Amino acid sequence: MHTTNPGDTDTSRDRSQITATSPTIATATVGGQQNPQILGGKVRISVPTTTREDATRTAEIPESVNQVLLGEKIVGDVLVACGVTLGVAPFMTVVDKAIVQRAAGTHSILSSAGQSLQGMLRNPAAYVKSPMFLMMWGVYAATYTTANCIKTVCEHESNSVSSKDQAKAGLFVGTTAVNSGTTLLKDRAYATMFGTSGAAVKVPMVTYGLWGMRDCMVIGSSFVLPDLVGSALHERNNMEKAQADRIAQFFCPVATQFLAGPVQLLGLDFYNRPLHDLSTYEATLERLRLLKTNFMSIVGARIARIAPAYGIGGIGNTYFRDSWRAMILSRAIRDAMIEKETSDKARRLVPLVVAQDEVERELRERDQSFPIR
Repeated sequence: MHTTNPGDTDTSRDRSQITATSPTIATATVGGQQNPQILGGKVRISVPTTTREDATRTAEIPESVNQVLLGEKIVGDVLVACGVTLGVAPFMTVVDKAIVQRAAGTHSILSSAGQSLQGMLRNPAAYVKSPMFLMMWGVYAATYTTANCIKTVCEHESNSVSSKDQAKAGLFVGTTAVNSGTTLLKDRAYATMFGTSGAAVKVPMVTYGLWGMRDCMVIGSSFVLPDLVGSALHERNNMEKAQADRIAQFFCPVATQFLAGPVQLLGLDFYNRPLHDLSTYEATLERLRLLKTNFMSIVGARIARIAPAYGIGGIGNTYFRDSWRAMILSRAIRDAMIEKETSDKARRLVPLVVAQDEVERELRERDQSFPIR
């Protein structure tokens, strides 16, 4: 029979002595069997145990945890997208209105921006409720939500190279479709609200085509190109990955505006000035003169707009999205550790419950053998 003092502790990793206190319980380990015996009011049995260090070491999130957390990740994707774009939408609204009015020839970039800022400061509540702000916020909230959710869903698929390539293609196609669809609706409304009185009754198809081309450039430079450029900077220049990604996320969308700006201006010009009375050659020369005159102001405004939209907004989106995911994954790891430890404790309690039952049964038999007189 193996007995120990109540304070003794077995440091063995596999087995330890656990004492269960009871008025009638005692235990002994005989031949590897847990045999409860009455030894002065305590029961002592040898059972497998797991220390907290063991639980920490062995508690792992199961392979299916990503599927379990998918819903929480998507909730975070939506909240982050809406929150980040809410912060940058006012500035983008000012710039977009200024570009449309500059293309229409009714305002300069600075005069239009100044007018919009005055209205925003005088009555911010009315400005936030205005259709031009809500449309802008809706465009970019939908765009970032789509990009975030597509990335999250793709992460739950295979990690093979082909799957990653498909994920990038899906990200580009899905985000471009959502951004182009919502942006075209917004641009048509802006052109109608702030364009010239002599503009076309309907937005011509060539304008939609040019705007669609612009959107492909913007989306590619904002959600696809930064990953490629960031990886190249990291690998070829010995730059930290996080720093390389931030640089790429900021400068790729900005550099693209030297192409996207003129394309947007041409689309607006086709709407504002149909030029049906000119030949194709004359109309082309007229539009090229417009591009030459307004190139720097439009590109400057586009850069000022895209920097918060996809540069600062993209960095903020990445930061808060990663923070959200780190939070829920940390919680999942903590819960897994607690669940593992609780499971081990429950497993250790089973022999004690069995011992308690055996002791009580033995006591009942003893009482029956020695009835009280």
